Amino acid sequence: MAKDKSTTEAAITEQSVERSYSMQRGVSQLLFNYLPNRTVDWEGGLAIVQLGNVRFSSVWEEDRKATLLREISDAFGRWQARGGRVDPAYPDPLRDGDRFTVGAPTEIDAAVMQSALICQRCGQILFDRRHDRTTSIHCSNPECASPRVHQIPFVFVHGCGELVPINEWLPATKQAEDGGPLSPTSHPIRCPQCHSGDHLYIPGRSERVKDMKVLCRKCNILVLDRFTCRCHRCLRRLNKEPGEATTQRSGTIVSALAMRLARYSASDTYYPQTLSLLRLDRPRLRSADDQLSTTLFKMLPPSRRPEATVSTTDSIAALNERLRVAENSGDVAEQKRLEKRMVDVLTGKVTPPSASEQGLLPTVSPDTEKAIKESLAFRGTVTTVPAEEKVQKLAPEIQRLKAALGLDEVLYVDDLPIINATYGYTRRHFEPTYEELGARNLPVEVRAFPAVQKFAAQAVGRTDLIGTIPILAREGEHEGIFLSLKSNLVIAWLASNGIALPNSELPDIARITAALEPADHDRYLDQIWSLPTRRMVFGLIHSISHAAMRAITRYAGIDRTSVAEYIFLPMLGFVVYDNSSSFKLGGIATLVRDHLAAFLQNIANEAVECLYDPDCSDHTGACHGCLHSPEISCRTFNHGLSRSFLTGGHTPWADVSLDSQITGFWETIRPTP
Repeated sequence: MAKDKSTTEAAITEQSVERSYSMQRGVSQLLFNYLPNRTVDWEGGLAIVQLGNVRFSSVWEEDRKATLLREISDAFGRWQARGGRVDPAYPDPLRDGDRFTVGAPTEIDAAVMQSALICQRCGQILFDRRHDRTTSIHCSNPECASPRVHQIPFVFVHGCGELVPINEWLPATKQAEDGGPLSPTSHPIRCPQCHSGDHLYIPGRSERVKDMKVLCRKCNILVLDRFTCRCHRCLRRLNKEPGEATTQRSGTIVSALAMRLARYSASDTYYPQTLSLLRLDRPRLRSADDQLSTTLFKMLPPSRRPEATVSTTDSIAALNERLRVAENSGDVAEQKRLEKRMVDVLTGKVTPPSASEQGLLPTVSPDTEKAIKESLAFRGTVTTVPAEEKVQKLAPEIQRLKAALGLDEVLYVDDLPIINATYGYTRRHFEPTYEELGARNLPVEVRAFPAVQKFAAQAVGRTDLIGTIPILAREGEHEGIFLSLKSNLVIAWLASNGIALPNSELPDIARITAALEPADHDRYLDQIWSLPTRRMVFGLIHSISHAAMRAITRYAGIDRTSVAEYIFLPMLGFVVYDNSSSFKLGGIATLVRDHLAAFLQNIANEAVECLYDPDCSDHTGACHGCLHSPEISCRTFNHGLSRSFLTGGHTPWADVSLDSQITGFWETIRPTP
């Protein structure tokens, strides 16, 4: 326990000649919020700081990184296919795997953001940065002299990832006299009459960008009607690649270089690039020859099917480790179950479907193929227990609620292997392209974190890591609850909404999975409403999942930001799990044992009620008052949600002025809960 505790506490430190400051942050915050090159408030509002180099509590071995690096490479492919860029300094995740350091963060450096100061009382701007920390800073306006002086809380950001604080000199461009390419320069913020910056001030107390005008107190004239800045990094690149400024992008080179002024803590200034993925390369612990697994297995091309052979050594080792944990916790039932599985493995009873099995089913898109592999890995490598086994006295009530909700399986998940990772960041937008000054399709660049420094490498005893690119990651086995829908009921519901699936001779799950439109380059499903079948199937599963996420916080003692989901579309199901730490807290086990019936009933309630009805139900049928979850909890940023999929109502992708309705899934089931 002491070791776990030490890895969940982190210090952000700033070294100075006077003293060392620190503030405590957890690993989850270091994974998703307090990240390299982000600007944040120091503890108590003491200053605005920019985070820098990260330190690790531990790093992954080379063979453990392969799955994560492959996923990052795929993410880059999708990003670039949609018009985005990747930092040229970012190594190729597949070819240069040894140039990355993957590990759990424990500490990150911070330095005061070097920006101009402003008086909170009179708006006086102070450009002089020669003050030291041994003396207090006061307003330079003699009529004020207030000690309430702070950094200007605005910065310039660009789609390439550059960030420039407001200072006396700001990056700009100038045109060559012979009409040649633009060249970089800098313009000072000074009064054109007195040629000084000592009397400048920003009037008023508004922090809106459009109100930020600079006046000279001495000359009583307007110095700047707005702040402007140009990106020198992109100017150098465009001068080397002049064709890029005019191909596939609209607008002038000036619009491509324009930087946006935003508050240092606004989302425009920093978007973490994160991944949550299921580890697929664990040893298989049980048979995957049930009807659903066999059907999904046949939908994969033979060359990309899971391995047909089972490593008995790896499986026995994995089972032995779980048996040891069960013995230490005194779980006799789990011990017997694991011992039986070990016998099955040794006698050859636990095998995946045969790779030579004939009868290929319809092929699917790459994103659906990946979802099938994840589904097969879940069924073959994750420990699950039917919920009814834990609540035998309430089994009839559980069956009634399952029928009322259209559920097929309700499973307690003991060890869902999830990797959470942050591998870079963007500024200006989280999409691959953005608009600026009338220009469209300007690229957003994924930037790498600063390279691992000597002190960070020495802290983990690996000097060979110096100069590698850090990827912040945490892997854990999480407890959760899996729910899936009956495929025949989903097909009937689709038919009631005018979607008739082909291939009636195929198994139901194959008909549904094969009908899903490709979404290979739409990681966050931004265009989900334009895909007729996928929007219905995904919207149904996703909406029930979010209802379950809200319900689980009431009975498992988990904060909303610590609940996450993993959707298995080929199984018409999802896992809602506790993502608060890398070790199991037991809240979901308690829910399944003591509150399962109330939990299932509450799912229906969460999907019906909304604080903002009827406005919410008349629009998309999903908002922060009903189905929306914190973005850290949803891999698709709350896209594709609507209560209409469950209870019926206004078509979520149709304009509110149109009288367009869809039939809800629960409207086709009787009796209703």
